[in-house]
Amino acid sequence: METSFLNYDQIADKYNQRYPTSQNWERGQALLNLAKQCRARAILEVGIGTGYWLNLLHQVTPDPPDLFGLDFSLGMLRQAQKQPAPLDLARGSAIQLPYRDHSFDLIYCVDAIHHFGDHRAFIAEAFRILKPGGTLAIIGHDPHEGTSKWYIYDYFNGVYDTDLRRYPSGRSILQWMQAEGFHNISASNVEHIQNIHVGGSVLNDPFIAHNATSQLALLSNEEYELGLEKIRTALKDTETRSESMVFSSDIYVKMFLGYKPI
Repeated sequence: METSFLNYDQIADKYNQRYPTSQNWERGQALLNLAKQCRARAILEVGIGTGYWLNLLHQVTPDPPDLFGLDFSLGMLRQAQKQPAPLDLARGSAIQLPYRDHSFDLIYCVDAIHHFGDHRAFIAEAFRILKPGGTLAIIGHDPHEGTSKWYIYDYFNGVYDTDLRRYPSGRSILQWMQAEGFHNISASNVEHIQNIHVGGSVLNDPFIAHNATSQLALLSNEEYELGLEKIRTALKDTETRSESMVFSSDIYVKMFLGYKPI
């Protein structure tokens, strides 16, 4: 199974299917609150993707901040250009950020650090380009904690083990922040995702699409279809017993914060 690289250009045009309008994304509100609390005038999102989260920060009023987004995928950047908010976009690497020292008040990433390769190098680069007193926020789930449960881990071979290799642990993130010079370091839950799909409705879950998450997009077509077949077999087995199968997602999303000393 390929674990080191995912070509987001191939899935960029359909990636926003993972953000159904019916879902209340508490991490977005937490990010918006943070931007207001920091009184950030210059904000950078690293791993911007389609610009979904950065666009939200244009709601900071009465004077919206300058919004910058970085991604390695040109396909994702083209999608981000379609966002209504004015975004200053650039292509580049998270471990060699193409910005001058002391440029930003707030730097953040959402569900992206596991793509950066050298996680600590990103944290060091963020420290470099933050202004004194600036804030770094890393948002995502930590599969190492063992508190989150996701049915995709149960039915698609190797996905959980791959995530353990890709994702840094929350403890490591906090240690790296401290080692790079951040102060007032903290971690908190900012969202608790609880989605339950009963029976065949699971096949309509936006997150089960092959190109909706990197977890599944990294699978070959054969590996992905094998996982779907496991789900269909489980559904048939419960139907023969006149029972209902429940597929649940119970995931804690955390925000790791660090502040650059003044």
